[in-house]
Amino acid sequence: MTVTEQPDRNPEVRASDAERNEIAALLNQAVGEGRLTLDEFTHRVGLAYEATTRSELDTLVADLPVSPPAAQEQPLAVRSDGKLEPEGGERKWNLAVLGGSDLKGRWRVRRRMGFFGLLGGSDINLCDAELDAPEVELTLVSILGGHTVIVPRGVRVEKSGGFDLLGGDDVKIDESAVLENSPVIRIRSYSVLGGSDIKNPKRKKGKRKRDRELED
Repeated sequence: MTVTEQPDRNPEVRASDAERNEIAALLNQAVGEGRLTLDEFTHRVGLAYEATTRSELDTLVADLPVSPPAAQEQPLAVRSDGKLEPEGGERKWNLAVLGGSDLKGRWRVRRRMGFFGLLGGSDINLCDAELDAPEVELTLVSILGGHTVIVPRGVRVEKSGGFDLLGGDDVKIDESAVLENSPVIRIRSYSVLGGSDIKNPKRKKGKRKRDRELED
């Protein structure tokens, strides 16, 4: 039974760290189920860790199932080489040849996706995207081109592996803003005479001004 399901729970009692963490975990689960976008997650989980009372936490999951789904065995799919792997595990590729493609707005991110750019590339905006799982893997391949990946501030990015030949990647992620229980975007990059930019979206002018005022 989750804290939000306790029959004798008083919503006006001050929230504990354990209750905040549980709400954050429920929000993370909702991202993997496609119920929340990454931007919606970062907004709500920020409010969860700022919440003072249980009623403030309840509001954040009022439109979401509060019980963890029953454990189910993930169905298996047959790969092209005859081996079995979890369904949805095969990588979905997007190709950009002599041009580019834009992915933005509310779109679905598979567990494993690949982006190939030859004399072109892709702009991959994850801010309003829905994830197939709390952890997804993006593979970026650039030849005489590149990709741009925009990740909401607060979401964890883990870049590993890959190689760069006469090129490179520019990673500008605000690590200090990464939230607990955040979804994870794993990125592998391979580039020849090209590279990729991985960054947070630009802050709005009003937000930057408020941040400077707080620092002063």
